[in-house]
Amino acid sequence: MGGCIYYLSLYVIPSFILPEGLMKPSWISKGDITQISLLVLSLVLIYLLSKGNLSTYGFSPVKIKQLIKPVLISIPVPLVMIIVTIIMTIITGIIPKGEHPAAKYGVVKTIISIWLLASTCEEIFNRGLILSFLAPLKEYGFKLFGSHISLPVTISAIGFGLGHLCLLNQMGSTIVTGIVVSAILLGFIAGYFREKTGSLVPAIAAHMTFNIVGFTISSLLGGGANV
Repeated sequence: MGGCIYYLSLYVIPSFILPEGLMKPSWISKGDITQISLLVLSLVLIYLLSKGNLSTYGFSPVKIKQLIKPVLISIPVPLVMIIVTIIMTIITGIIPKGEHPAAKYGVVKTIISIWLLASTCEEIFNRGLILSFLAPLKEYGFKLFGSHISLPVTISAIGFGLGHLCLLNQMGSTIVTGIVVSAILLGFIAGYFREKTGSLVPAIAAHMTFNIVGFTISSLLGGGANV
């Protein structure tokens, strides 16, 4: 189910719209269409599966103080991408090449498309639809630093990370490896707090934090670290 939605959003729907140029505004990118497609398909399934009870899929409010931990923990995660990229470069001898598709965005476009749109749409899909659908399996998992990391959190995190392999045709394998590893780590953080609070808001906040910090780092280094 999740794989079909991801494939439709990433390849099928954008391919129908973009080549034909159906009055597409210049400020709407293929990535935007992918994210919007992902959002619409996810919301339709969430509504059907929850029978209209959207709170069971994370659509519930939280207190501001519940956002502090996921935000703070997410701040150093983009550094993982840099460390992994450096290690991969040393091991393989392959110098990183290419750049993230969003690397050429201006500040306003980045805020709208990456910080807001991508973070929200991807979390609704991964931590809203996928994690919630797998909720009956949450008693299974493992302990990490005294906290229970459930099977749904693990599956949604790994799936989220591996989804970034689609960047291989645009970026070097060393950079993509770093992105995948850091995305999986972010997925565990977002999933843990989504499950702990029962809300998608902390997960979206963690994702936005990662992309904001990643954008800042990429701007300084001339690369791309957004997921």
